[in-house]
Amino acid sequence: MARHERKSKKGAWLWIGIIACICVMLYAGAAIYTQTKEYAQGDQLYGSLQDAVVKQDAETGQISAEDAAAGRIDVAELRRISGGAVAWIYSEDTVIDYPVMQGADNSYYLTHLYDGTDNKVGAIFLDYRNSADFSDKNSVLYGHHMKSGKMFASLKGYKDQDYYNGHPHLFLYTQGRTYRIDLFAGYVVDGTANDIEFNPDDEALQSFAAEAKSKSTFSSDVTVGAGDRIVTMVTCTYDFKNARYAVVGKLSEI
Repeated sequence: MARHERKSKKGAWLWIGIIACICVMLYAGAAIYTQTKEYAQGDQLYGSLQDAVVKQDAETGQISAEDAAAGRIDVAELRRISGGAVAWIYSEDTVIDYPVMQGADNSYYLTHLYDGTDNKVGAIFLDYRNSADFSDKNSVLYGHHMKSGKMFASLKGYKDQDYYNGHPHLFLYTQGRTYRIDLFAGYVVDGTANDIEFNPDDEALQSFAAEAKSKSTFSSDVTVGAGDRIVTMVTCTYDFKNARYAVVGKLSEI
């Protein structure tokens, strides 16, 4: 009788283990399905917006690459459709080709697409403390480092000199103005630090640029002088807990 009871208990625990494993598998499967669905939803929505605002004739190849990039985005149409985009950011031959949003805080667009849809893909967004017209000395952009390689994930490429050599700048389109972001530094920072200066004086900005270049994962001959403005792009990296990778460039109007 005792042996039969031990076998029964052993069988019960075996079934409990099997059921627990099935539950874990179902949970993991549901999480993967949800993530895949959200990625697809984000791709579809941003792809549709690109189709609407990217001027196709700007890539005919009959004009210089920079002139083509300068006229690439219909900003008026972007603002009409998006209902709040402050700019568009574009990096040639990469996935970075997105609207730039700005919320009332730095949390909303971590979990919402540009149209307000709840989605972990989020959006590229300007720090809520910055001026929407990028007139500040240091405008800060944030974007997820997606496992799919989308959003700001490709910024990690700047940890390699060859990648920088192939992608030394990005383009930023605002209302009435187009800028080239000439990159001069990329470095790992502590994401818990809250020491961003949005409007340092010229001396402080040049000091910041020099320090950033000293820590940079790539070398650049771009210099920052009096009167210049910069853009800092920030995404997650996994060098240590709460690590962020910041890529910094000088704004040059074109």
